[in-house]
Amino acid sequence: MSATKPAPLTVFSLKEGVVESSADQTLVDAFAADFQGLRHYGNKIGESLDLGSPWTGLIQEDDLSVAYAYFGEGTSPNDPGAGALIGKKTLLYELLTKVTTQPN
Repeated sequence: MSATKPAPLTVFSLKEGVVESSADQTLVDAFAADFQGLRHYGNKIGESLDLGSPWTGLIQEDDLSVAYAYFGEGTSPNDPGAGALIGKKTLLYELLTKVTTQPN
């Protein structure tokens, strides 16, 4: 068992095309850029496979995990959703559970 503290989880809301959080604006901007990239990549895959826009996306690196999910009303930029960023590699299910249980 590691004696180090777990990396903090930062949660973001997606409302009417705006990313919001109580986090520092630099972190909000970084998440917004990652979110846009994930969303764009997912839309391209969805178009090419004729599946439509994705309701969720996740990127994992050794020291960072970023995820987003829409709440079911739709997947356009203005539809409500949430996202999360954590400074470690984490399981998809754990991160999506945190994201999808945020109040919308």
